Amino acid sequence: MIKAALLGGLTLPYTVRLLALLGLLCGSTSGLTANSIAYTLLDSYPHQPALFTQGLELYQGRLYESSGLYGHSKIVSRAFPPKPEDSITGTVLPGNLFAEGITLYRGKLYMLTWRAGKGLILDPHHFTLLNVFKYEGQGWGLCASINQDRGDFLVVSNGSDQLQWFHASTMQLSHTVSVRSAGQPVNQLNELECHGDFIIANQWHEQHLLVIHAVSGDVVANIDLSALALDAAESTTPNPEAVLNGIAYDPSNDSWLVTGKLWPKIYRIKFDLNKLITPQKAGRR
Repeated sequence: MIKAALLGGLTLPYTVRLLALLGLLCGSTSGLTANSIAYTLLDSYPHQPALFTQGLELYQGRLYESSGLYGHSKIVSRAFPPKPEDSITGTVLPGNLFAEGITLYRGKLYMLTWRAGKGLILDPHHFTLLNVFKYEGQGWGLCASINQDRGDFLVVSNGSDQLQWFHASTMQLSHTVSVRSAGQPVNQLNELECHGDFIIANQWHEQHLLVIHAVSGDVVANIDLSALALDAAESTTPNPEAVLNGIAYDPSNDSWLVTGKLWPKIYRIKFDLNKLITPQKAGRR
């Protein structure tokens, strides 16, 4: 069950059950285009189809997930991979906040809200509110970029083609990076996952992941997940808002967890970023 913490007093029941795995899990790859990279589908797990997924993060053996909508926003956590006997903990947000992207940084959970211009810093174990930070514009996706040369930043998407880089220690805006593909702006950037020199991003209402060079902002590859979206749609009621959203990296085996809003499944996939040729443009750090 969700534990009511400082952000709200509503308690909602959740159950976790295991679903039978598909026979297509071994060796699947996405369709390729000139700038696409292949993935392998390793596994799938049950996902609560009531969750309007905004952010996904794997931390110390637990999967954290934020779910949006006014009056229904929450953040939940459960052991991962899930077991039938697992409990789900979390907290409900006040009705005037719309939960958006999340990330873990130095043992604290950071969460954006959509239009409130307010970010929350939470204790990931008890979901108590530790602090609040402010930002201009909307909040969509969030990830922590930790780099020995560039320093530590929290990267925010706002639905445009701009990625905002905030100093992690102060949450003051450092700079913005424009995301481009073949010289054209790429907007509707949503959920983010920072990974070395790259930022992996969802694009709202699109069925692919974008691989963005963190410094230049160039889209260097995409990963077509339309087959997963089709599989998810076959086992749930059609809904135009049930779109791909949610990316979490699992360093234990160099794989990725992906899901979508209102999807009944989380998928584990694997893809290789090591062979990507990244642009060496000069850029602000």
